[in-house]
Amino acid sequence: MANTYACANAGAGTCGFHTTWTDESDLRRQLANHLVTVHNVATPTATIVNYLVKVAKDMSSPAARS
Repeated sequence: MANTYACANAGAGTCGFHTTWTDESDLRRQLANHLVTVHNVATPTATIVNYLVKVAKDMSSPAARS
């Protein structure tokens, strides 16, 4: 099963963004781009990106899939 991420799982319930990712660098790139283009975050900080990466990894863990 593919690794997945959705903004709703990170607390942005009105954002419909969903994506799949192949590795952490791909995920970080996608998240930073999404934060800038959709959520108007001028410069995504390491803190917010790290939090979103954790959410994505938690969503993609085997326990989350069952």
